[in-house]
This record gives sequence, structure tokens and C-alpha cells, in this order.
Amino acid sequence: MNISDSLHPISLNGAAALSLSSASCLSENIKKEDNILLGAERFDHALRQGLPRTALHEVQAALKTDMPCASAFSLLLAERCRLSGQMANSPILWIDEKQSQRCKTSLYPPGLVALGIDPNQIIHAKAANIITALKTAADAVRSHAVAAVILALSGKNPRGLDLTATRRLSLFARESGVTVFLLRDTLSSLSTAAYSRWQISSAPSRPLEANAPGHPVFDVKLLRHRRGIEGLSSRLEWNCDSRIFEEQAPDISAVPAVSVFGTDYQEQRRRA
Repeated sequence: MNISDSLHPISLNGAAALSLSSASCLSENIKKEDNILLGAERFDHALRQGLPRTALHEVQAALKTDMPCASAFSLLLAERCRLSGQMANSPILWIDEKQSQRCKTSLYPPGLVALGIDPNQIIHAKAANIITALKTAADAVRSHAVAAVILALSGKNPRGLDLTATRRLSLFARESGVTVFLLRDTLSSLSTAAYSRWQISSAPSRPLEANAPGHPVFDVKLLRHRRGIEGLSSRLEWNCDSRIFEEQAPDISAVPAVSVFGTDYQEQRRRA
């Protein structure tokens, strides 16, 4: 399966940024200890039982061409949020910039369906600029009206994105139980308050029976983690039917940040 099928190239000159009404807020009884389980048992165990739900997580595309893959990975993590926990069945909010010239893709409903995601559960907001996008994300996280927020920004150092802004999002996530995913179209060492930082690249899928197109596959690297388990590296396949990640690689490793990463599949593909 081609992950880029989930994204459709369009002009980003559209309507003004959407705003969420606090009238649709859910109950304030949020179960804060919940984690996001990917579904791959050994991978979840290496993460010490998944990722904290009440946190900000950063997802970076390894290369510009990997942005559709990183976008899909973020959406699938958000879908895992939507399917479980106290916020189950609440929608996912996707926020990007309508004026961005570097990000000319938008969500494509038929591609979402192919991934096992209901397009009716996605709210797409196009902000006038980065500042508006950050404010929209903050309001959405505090509202309790969504299961997760995906904030897609372009460039290594977007204006307005800094430690203070991400700390605010992280704090709101802890208070509300709404997970925030900061989606970046390039690798960046910019300091943020993200609990975890991921590098995502595309990988070849395995054909299904009768040589049918296979499930989406991701090469995943954990670049940073507050609990010191950086270096986790694996190849994960998304099962579109059961809507869980499954580990395709034979082995995974979790090592300190100063050590080498696990298997570098991208390098193997270049040598092939």
C-alpha cells in the first residue's frame, strides 16, 4: 500500500482556521494514567507499556519525501488514542497552515479509509499562520472535545514554535488527557517539551495473498524519550483490519542515546 494515497495535493489557500466550541466538551473525568499501546507487544514492552496519553509527542519525517509516511504514522497513533481510553470515539483534530508553500498536501478521505480510519472522525483546521495554528491547538487540547490533536508544521525552525509554546501544549495535555502530536516535515534538533521524539521513514510493504498490495510499513526510530530509552528502532506494519501495529523486524533494541541506533533499514535499502 502506498501511504501517500492517504494525502492529496491541493492548494492551501482556504477558509479561515476552524475554532472548537467548548459546548462540545466531554466530561472532566479523564483517566490520566492511560498509555497509548501500539499493539506490537515487544515494542510496547520496550516503551515500558506504550506512550503516555497525557503528553506531547513529536514525529519527524526522516526526509521531505517521508512526510506522507510520517503523517500517516501520526494519524495512526491518534487513531489508537481514539479507539481506547476515556476519550474513546472522540474525533481527531488535524491542524496545518493554509499559507504554507512547503506543505502542499492535505488529508484524502479514500486514503484514510484504506488505512482503517473513518474520515468523519477527522476535523481538519487550516490556520492562517503558525501562531494561529498553535493557539488553535492549545484551545482544542483544553476543550476535552477531541481524542488527539495533530499539529503539522513546516520547516526546521518555524516562527513561534519554541520551548515555551510546546511546554504550554504539554501542560494542557497533562491537564485534559488529550494527546498532542507535533508533526514535522523535516528532521530538527529544535528544543521542545515533547515527551518523545520519533523519526519516521517509509519501508517496502509485504504483498498479501494473491500478490495484493500489502499493509503500510514504517521504519521507526526513537530519537528522544524522557525516561531515557532513546535508540529504540524497529520496522512496524499497520494492520488495517485489526487497526494495530505489528512488528515486522525480527529484533528490536533499546539502548542509551550515546550508543548506536538499532538496525538501520534505510541504509540497507540504499545499499541494495
